[in-house]
Amino acid sequence: MIKINEELIKKVFDEMVKYRPALQKYLIVDEDDDDDEIDHRVLGDLVIRNMPWPIGVELRRLFSGSMRQLDRMRLDQIFKTIERTMQFLSFVMLSQVWQDVKNNKFTTPESFSKELGNRIQVLSLGNFTWMLRSMCNMYNDNNMNWFMPEISENFDKKFLNALDFWVPERNEIGHYQINLSQEEIEKRCVEYEEKLLFILQKIAFVVKYKLVSVKEIMVNNTKNKPAEFHHIIDLLNSTDSDFKAGELNETSFTESKSVLLMKSIKHLEEYLNLSPLIIDTSSEILDSKDKFLIKKDIFLYSKFRAGHLMYSGTEVTEKCDLRTLSNYDCLVEEFEDMIRTVCGE
Repeated sequence: MIKINEELIKKVFDEMVKYRPALQKYLIVDEDDDDDEIDHRVLGDLVIRNMPWPIGVELRRLFSGSMRQLDRMRLDQIFKTIERTMQFLSFVMLSQVWQDVKNNKFTTPESFSKELGNRIQVLSLGNFTWMLRSMCNMYNDNNMNWFMPEISENFDKKFLNALDFWVPERNEIGHYQINLSQEEIEKRCVEYEEKLLFILQKIAFVVKYKLVSVKEIMVNNTKNKPAEFHHIIDLLNSTDSDFKAGELNETSFTESKSVLLMKSIKHLEEYLNLSPLIIDTSSEILDSKDKFLIKKDIFLYSKFRAGHLMYSGTEVTEKCDLRTLSNYDCLVEEFEDMIRTVCGE
């Protein structure tokens, strides 16, 4: 199993290097030293750390020592990794659709709006696959450009068709064939890891972008000078949840308590706001007993029922009721605005 991990890591890392050439230095070895080989543990850590956190945390689990056997745990984690990857990418693309429609750049077709309105209430892997294909086709038909332009090139028919493989298999593994034989599990671990490798290679371009959380925005306004907005941010790409903090001083400002996908960590000129689909609760102050059930984590939207937003955590595995968040009403308002804008409901 270690060799299979090494092959996955090396091939994904090779694709990452194409988009971030600075990583090439980790592939250099001393040719005169027979014992000097590439340390795949280092490469694995770099793959984890350079991927956006919702993807990176699942890869961290997959590369862990407890996942080195061809067993049900590893098979389930492969599915979880691909599901999170598709969820993250779907949310990035949907956030742009919302923004572009809001800015009157185009209008979503009625067929897409109606279907999304039905599917968005409770998301699943099948819904993520449908969203990715539908949004790709919609932007192609309207000659629209993606915030991440690499989507147009990499999310081709071969990539989108590969995602269809997971829908019946996920249902089969997760719900129907619970008692797989050890032989079936071993075969599927090998086969499905090849599928995972293909998908990770196709989305390797995401390492060019920075996923950040806006923790706080303060105004610095001195006499006879334009006001500056001091942003305290966390970079959500790390090997653990102790994210790297940063600061930005800008003459413009972004949205408070938001999760952004940025083209550069140095300025706010180009970014995509992923809230309320992806949120960060780490800055919430637990100043009352009704907040004690809140866990500090990066959460991804999962359901919307009876006006109640539900999320699943990245590190937190248990269900968390986030209705006591100080900005919860704002999140609901934003989500409902997205539905009205994109779905016309």
